[in-house]
Amino acid sequence: MSRHWTSAQGSLWSLSALAFTGGLGGGVVFPILPVVGLALGITPAMIGLILALNRITRLAINPITGHLVDRFGARWPLLTGLCVEGLATLCFAAGLRSGHATAWFLLGRVLWGVGSSLLMVGSLTAALIVSEAARRGNAAATVRMWLSFGVPAGMVLGGLVADLLSARAAFLSAAAITFGGMIAAYFIAPRRTAAPPIDGARHKPAARGMMRELLRCGSLWIVCTFNFIVFFSVQGVILAALVLILRERHLTLASLGPEGSAGVLMAAMIGSSALVSLGVGRWIDRHGRKADPLLPASLCCVAGFALLAASARMSAAVLALGAIGIGLGGINIPLVVILGDLVSADRYGRAIGMYQVLGDIGGSLGPIIGLEAIGRFGPARPLAAVAAASLVTVPLSLALRHRERAARSSMA
Repeated sequence: MSRHWTSAQGSLWSLSALAFTGGLGGGVVFPILPVVGLALGITPAMIGLILALNRITRLAINPITGHLVDRFGARWPLLTGLCVEGLATLCFAAGLRSGHATAWFLLGRVLWGVGSSLLMVGSLTAALIVSEAARRGNAAATVRMWLSFGVPAGMVLGGLVADLLSARAAFLSAAAITFGGMIAAYFIAPRRTAAPPIDGARHKPAARGMMRELLRCGSLWIVCTFNFIVFFSVQGVILAALVLILRERHLTLASLGPEGSAGVLMAAMIGSSALVSLGVGRWIDRHGRKADPLLPASLCCVAGFALLAASARMSAAVLALGAIGIGLGGINIPLVVILGDLVSADRYGRAIGMYQVLGDIGGSLGPIIGLEAIGRFGPARPLAAVAAASLVTVPLSLALRHRERAARSSMA
């Protein structure tokens, strides 16, 4: 076992721990804010905007984060991101006892957008930098898995603490954990998180020229469009609206309320996604075919949305969310690994930033459109529409697979 490989593994586990801590605070919000917001008199459309505002903020922040990571490395963006996320969670707690809850929630989501951009772009870029090409699938999957595990852990924490104690207690717990993670990050965050200089010399990238090159890459646009659809449907509609879907259909787990049930179910969905993503990452490293998992994973997501649209029983909803989680796990890692093959190491930050921008556009529109549509028409028709829209990922999967096989044939 080489010293470089051992060092890379240590860096990946450090990045994974930071990603988990950052994801936890974000997960707390989803089972709580929709119900709390309605109880405080906030309209469904405004709740959707609040939930989407972190991603709207990231639309402006992601390119800046990508540039900073390419230029200076990911260590300080990671630490700063955790600090800002902790402050954002305190804003949610303050909003519960304020006469201006909407303003506090909006401020919290803006801050969360800044912090999560620093954390997500920084951790994924660092994972690509510290790993070798032959182990890139496992590296991306490991960091993404723990980022994903943080979200369901936060959902369980938020749902259960809100059910047993209060929403304020859930937010304060998440803030304490996030600030604790920030302190730990100072000691464990890897220091080699910047791409090495090109040709052994200092290289100062021309930012505008790099972005023009990225924007001309057709395969990169396919990857980013794929990410847009996934974020719109899963990260947007499902995470924001599941608690309302369960409440509308009177579906609960055991003695839990809608918030606790939604937290547990979303945790199971994203947890299954994380485990599948780790298996897919290892499969990609072993076989070298990055695009092959995309088609079956896309079809799995479409089937899950269709089943959730028709489900009137909790067993059907659990099966549907399981299918969506499996499909999500089979999509996320191939997209990141393909992206890593499309650009050079000194462009990873900007490419990940562009990838996240398209995802955040989808994640911003999903809660706004989803919550409003479910409020007007009930769950069935909006979810069926999401299933139909997700069919677009099928030709995108085929296009990426065709391009990969063509590239492999040209190198043979």
